[in-house]
This record gives sequence, C-alpha cells and structure tokens, in this order.
Amino acid sequence: MEESTEQPRKIELNDGTYMPLLGLGTWKPEVIKFKYTNCLLLYNNLQKMGDELFPEKDGKILTTDIDYVDVWKGMEALKATGKVKSIGVSNFTIEQMERLLSVAKIPPAVNQVELHPYFVQSDLIEYCKSKNIALTAYSPFGSPGRPSEYQRGETDPMMLLQDTVVGDIAKKHRRTPAQVLLRYHVQQDIVVIPKSMKPHHILENTKIFDFTLDEEDMNALRSLNRGWKACIIKQ
Repeated sequence: MEESTEQPRKIELNDGTYMPLLGLGTWKPEVIKFKYTNCLLLYNNLQKMGDELFPEKDGKILTTDIDYVDVWKGMEALKATGKVKSIGVSNFTIEQMERLLSVAKIPPAVNQVELHPYFVQSDLIEYCKSKNIALTAYSPFGSPGRPSEYQRGETDPMMLLQDTVVGDIAKKHRRTPAQVLLRYHVQQDIVVIPKSMKPHHILENTKIFDFTLDEEDMNALRSLNRGWKACIIKQ
C-alpha cells in the first residue's frame, strides 16, 4: 500500500503559538530529545507531589471554595505578564467550557481530555473545533498500565491495543497497533501524549507522520466507541 509523504508535526493554537502534535509523558524524557513533555500530576512518578498538592480525607480530595472561573482569571493575569505562552484547561466538559467562555477575556488554547476509539467524545471534539480550541488526547491506548481496581476485565479499554479492528488496520499499513492509535488522533489535528517506560516504544511512537489512515480506517476506529473512560478522576 502506498503511504503518504511526511505530514505536519505541529498545529497553530488560537493565540498564534505552535504546539507539537506528539508529546511525551514524563516517564523517561531523557531518553529522546523532545519538544513537548507533559508534566501531569496524576502520573505515578509524581505521586508524592500530587499527594502534597491534593491531600485527601476519607478517600476524597480536599477541595477549596475557589471557582475554576476565578482560577482562570489568575491564569489570564499570568499570561498578560508574558511569563507563559499559552493557557488551557483539562477534563472540561462542553457545559464547563460554555461557562468559562462566557466570562473569559482569553479563551483556552487547549482542552486536554481522555480520547481513544473506546471513548471517542465526538460532541466535545466538534465543539472545541468550532471554538478554535485545540484538543490534547491523554490515555490514547486506554491506559493499560493503570491499577487493577480500575480495570473492567476482558471488555476494558485497556484491551484497545489488542482489539482485532486495530490489529487489522495495523497489518494493513504495516504498522503497530500503537502507531495506528496515535495516527488516529494526529490525523484529526488532535495533539496526543502517549507515555512509555521503554525507549524502543518511545521511538516507535514517533514514527506516525509518514503514513495516512483512509476514511474506512477512521470510521472503523470510531465505530469501536463504547463511551468508557479508562481514567477515573476522584472527586
């Protein structure tokens, strides 16, 4: 099968800055030179920091009365100082985005959410694109390394890499299932941030810009949607 030539590796955000389409989790950033490293406090290697910032009581995170709209105003003020290039949000629903946009002076440049073929979120994708807000997909493989208590057995999103539909598409393009899942996102101009502890997997993940999934492939992957989140965020 004929593959395409090298594809664009970055997108332009609504504030004029550019963001790489492929990022790297903070598991082993020293292994490969990368322009985008994602420092998410939910990663196990930052658990201690997360515990300090988000203390719990009776199994629930202790929260304050600070509204996210007020937090956003503080982020806008920080951007105005020129100390940050872009500001964005994570795990925001359409309703939350609507509320924020109704008062924001600076719209979010990015909304980072869980996205993969088992959790497509088509409405959210369409909404963010209509507002010129970029999307970043975390857990693009269904978070296979998460704790067993958050798994759902044979029908769990963690089985996405073993899904026969994904496997067939991978064989068709002579790629790995992981490369197919990453290509699925970047082909929609969705930034993707896979994580891996193994250097050869990290290198494998970068080789997604020299082939293209056809419409049949994309529709087949979207048809896997089950509306299941792999990452359960504590309230």
